[in-house]
Amino acid sequence: MTARRLGYLVLGVTIFWTAAYVVVYLARWEWQRALMSGVLLLIALVVGVAAAGARRLARIERSLAELRAEPAPVPRGRYAEGGTDAPRFRWLEDDDRYRVFIPVLLGAGIIVSGLAALVERVSGAFGRDAGLPAALAPPGGGVLAGAPEPGRDGRGRPLALGLAGALVAGVAVYQLAELTQDRPDEPVAAAASTLVIEADTRGETGAASVDPLVDRLWEYCRGSTRPYVRGGGAVPLGERRYAIVVRPALGEHALRRMLGCLQDGLIDRAKFRVVSVQPG
Repeated sequence: MTARRLGYLVLGVTIFWTAAYVVVYLARWEWQRALMSGVLLLIALVVGVAAAGARRLARIERSLAELRAEPAPVPRGRYAEGGTDAPRFRWLEDDDRYRVFIPVLLGAGIIVSGLAALVERVSGAFGRDAGLPAALAPPGGGVLAGAPEPGRDGRGRPLALGLAGALVAGVAVYQLAELTQDRPDEPVAAAASTLVIEADTRGETGAASVDPLVDRLWEYCRGSTRPYVRGGGAVPLGERRYAIVVRPALGEHALRRMLGCLQDGLIDRAKFRVVSVQPG
């Protein structure tokens, strides 16, 4: 496998997985990760278009180089020695011998046209009286008798594939819209929802513990639901685990938005993972 093919393979895999993760993160309501995957997807597409354009330009340059490398045709006749180019029409030269060429040509055309019209009239008169010869008579079933039946023109398959692709794309867009639309929830038969999360840090954060990071995460994510969460807070459980109590209890769509915000981890140098949800 050449380096170019390997590069195209890596680029194709990158485009596929970044596009897949864009859809996954959108379905999970993890907007920051979806934006990052979208940026990577856009970069990969731009690189792909640039690579294809560079390859096409290289082909054009090779074709032009081959055309320049071809030897020029060798002139023949009296123009082979002397460096003059052969004219396209000799009667356009300043030579008296060619001045009568055009009138003679026009006159000969008129005479030939008259002879052709006379032959057509004579043959038509004899054809009406004696009929056509057997060799010139059309077949009984018509001119196309015995010809194979015309097959399909090949448009059915592309049309069916296009309709199938449009149907699949429509279903995918509809399902993605169902997963990402913001809709009100029915009241939940519970006083509150409890989400247990696990917090950790990436390197030095400047904080003595992860408690301030969890508090910042809660203050940010409490505004991710509609309507906004009115009460609740984060309670430490030990071993870097925290219980986030949300009042009122979250419905299906509100819980999805809250989970996406908590998993997204918008706090610098901190990562969070949802362990459990009650009621689920």
